Amino acid sequence: MHKLIQLREAGAGFDEIAAILAPDVVFKSPVFSRNVEGREQVAKSMLAAASARNGRYVSEMSDGNRTLLVWSGTVDGKPLDSFEMLLHDDAGLIVERTLAMRPFSSVVHFRNAMYRAMKDTLGPSYFKLADDLVIEGA
Repeated sequence: MHKLIQLREAGAGFDEIAAILAPDVVFKSPVFSRNVEGREQVAKSMLAAASARNGRYVSEMSDGNRTLLVWSGTVDGKPLDSFEMLLHDDAGLIVERTLAMRPFSSVVHFRNAMYRAMKDTLGPSYFKLADDLVIEGA
């Protein structure tokens, strides 16, 4: 079982999560307008995400320095699935975390929860949407 799953299931805090991240870790997420970089900011983002949604990891696959984690649960009572690709350095620290989520309507709820939790920590540039963004049929 990946260390991240173990820590999440144990209710780990900032120090424990930060300890498995490389100092220059990069987090790529569909809920942010740009990448989150650095151990402190990524750890804070990961903790906020854990408190904004309910569920559990349901699958794990590893190949060399790559691990794919599949998570299933809810956000605001809506179903949410996520897929995380973790890249590790030779010491086993996470150097990159890339996240995909579905369905879109639940991702919007999750993005809003993350905005409320992280807007003052990360700043508004992480949540800015393109001026020409239009969702037709909404």
